[in-house]
Amino acid sequence: MPECIGRFYIRNGRLMEVQHFDSSFLADPHYIYEVFRVVEGIPLFLEDHLDRLKKTISLTGARFPWSFPEIGAQVKDLVLANGMKTGNIKIVFRPGPSPDLDQLLVYIMEHQYPNDTQYREGVGVMLFYGVRQNPNAKVMDVELRRQTREQKAGKGMYEALLVDQNGFITEGSRSNVFFIKANELLTPPLEDVLPGITRKYILQLSRQLKIPAIEQKVKVEDLEEMDGLFISGTSRKVLPVNQVDDMHFEVEHPVTRQLQKAFDKKVAEYLELHKTSA
Repeated sequence: MPECIGRFYIRNGRLMEVQHFDSSFLADPHYIYEVFRVVEGIPLFLEDHLDRLKKTISLTGARFPWSFPEIGAQVKDLVLANGMKTGNIKIVFRPGPSPDLDQLLVYIMEHQYPNDTQYREGVGVMLFYGVRQNPNAKVMDVELRRQTREQKAGKGMYEALLVDQNGFITEGSRSNVFFIKANELLTPPLEDVLPGITRKYILQLSRQLKIPAIEQKVKVEDLEEMDGLFISGTSRKVLPVNQVDDMHFEVEHPVTRQLQKAFDKKVAEYLELHKTSA
């Protein structure tokens, strides 16, 4: 499938026709990027995503000649130029050997959202022994992504949960993960994972709902003690897991369903606020 869709994309601040898009950067072993969702023509949690992009650039030590308000304006220009109502936007930054060769791309990408059945019945995931080298930074690991994609397809699984050299589950290949033990929510510590925007709001909502939430390392053998789990992310929101390899889990845990509803309400409130201020 094409990497860039729609009619227009933005390269270094200029609106360009998609026919001129160069996707050669996809072969780079690592590149800085950010992905977020557009709902009803509104970039969802855009401020959070730009803040995470800023932190990623800081963690990698890359120079960055653009201001973040400027990038936010480019995103809105892209949405308007394409008449975009729903989908995903990707920002890619490729530092060049000299400042005049730096490249900033803002474009619409293909997306796949879970369907109603998957939100209701859950999805299957697999364990994959491997981790991202700089988990707090949203930098593409092309080889890790390729390996997990191939193994997921081979096993018919929706997602892969990464396991480090000590046997701890860290995160999904494209998601964060939460475990439920009794009525307590467990999730791997922030230093071991990508600081997901959805993850951040789930932890905030759990406090509001008086659901105990703890950042704690979880070993593979601890899975037997869990009453349920779910993954989270830009495209997935709060998505129940019904299977990890050969282990099966109940998806109707009240904690999962409470957080699903609370997150959907948070999204609706954000959209309403930004419709009013538009």
